[in-house]
Amino acid sequence: MSKKVVILHGSPRVSGNSDILTKEFKKGSEYAGNEVKKISFPMRFINYCKGCLGCVSSGECVIHDDMSGILEDMVDADVIVFASPIYFNTISGQMKTMIDRLTPKARQLNDKDYYFLFSAASDNQKLLEPAVCELRGFLNCIGVESEKGIVFGLNAESEGEINHNENALNQAFEFGKNI
Repeated sequence: MSKKVVILHGSPRVSGNSDILTKEFKKGSEYAGNEVKKISFPMRFINYCKGCLGCVSSGECVIHDDMSGILEDMVDADVIVFASPIYFNTISGQMKTMIDRLTPKARQLNDKDYYFLFSAASDNQKLLEPAVCELRGFLNCIGVESEKGIVFGLNAESEGEINHNENALNQAFEFGKNI
């Protein structure tokens, strides 16, 4: 049965290493017959959460930007993929800003399957634990036990270098294909 997949590409670069991983996941998922929508943050305007809590009672954010459409896509999805470069051992600021804005629909996001795709300049996977912890913390808050899979694209120091990491590319494709 075909699934709806939303890939959240949380990098400030359109064609960087995390974008390459998202393309592989997307290719695998489409190969398996799934419907995939990729949302790249550089192409979207997402403001910071104001902390006003207006969304708690209304279920809608008081800020009118691209986030409302992203939330609807996420609610409609069966699978959500968080893709982020690693900056100072954690997710990008763009990804964190988006996560902070999920409160209005958080209760509607707990019945999804989640995958994480990371690209990092480091060759030490242990240094990515803060990023994994950050996203698992979000999943925990919405009542999801764990992600279904993680791709660590290591040694991706310069743009496009992830193309030399066949293991990460294959893993992203296979996760996409096997959702």
